[in-house]
Amino acid sequence: MAKKKIAGYKVDFTTDTLIVNYKFYAASQEYGSPEYKMVKNIMRDFPRLTISVQAGREVTTANKNKRMTYENMKKHIEAYENSADLLEVFETVKALSKPLANPHKFVADWFRAQFPDYAAVPTFKDNRLFVIPKSPKNPDPKVYKFKKIDNKEAG
Repeated sequence: MAKKKIAGYKVDFTTDTLIVNYKFYAASQEYGSPEYKMVKNIMRDFPRLTISVQAGREVTTANKNKRMTYENMKKHIEAYENSADLLEVFETVKALSKPLANPHKFVADWFRAQFPDYAAVPTFKDNRLFVIPKSPKNPDPKVYKFKKIDNKEAG
C-alpha cells in the first residue's frame, strides 16, 4: 500500500525553516493527524528548524470591483442633475442582471460604460453635473434558441 503524499510544507535548509501553508499548519495542530506526525518526524530529525506559516494565496492584482458596490454606484448616480433618469436605468440594469451567472459584473460593466471617469474629479458646467443615460449594450446576453426535432428527422 502506497503512502499518501502530504502537501503543504517545504523545508528550507538555507534558513533552517520549515515553511507550511495555513491549511497544513491547522491540520498539524490536531493530535494524531498525518500532518502532526509529519511535523513531529521532521522536527525530530532537524530540531533547529523554526516553523513559518505562509498565508493563503498572494493577491497580485488589485480587485477593480472592491468598492464597486450597488450602494456606492447609487451614491455616485445621485450626484448628477438628472439622477432620477439615471437611477431608473440603473434599476433596469440591475433587474436585467438577475438571471445571469454574474449579475454584479453585468451591472458594474454598465456602470463603467456609463461613467467612464467615475473615479476622476467631476467638472461642473453652469453648476450642474449632467450625463445622458446609456442603455446596456446587450440587455439579453447568451440567449439560446432551440429547435424542436421530430423523430422522423432525428432517425
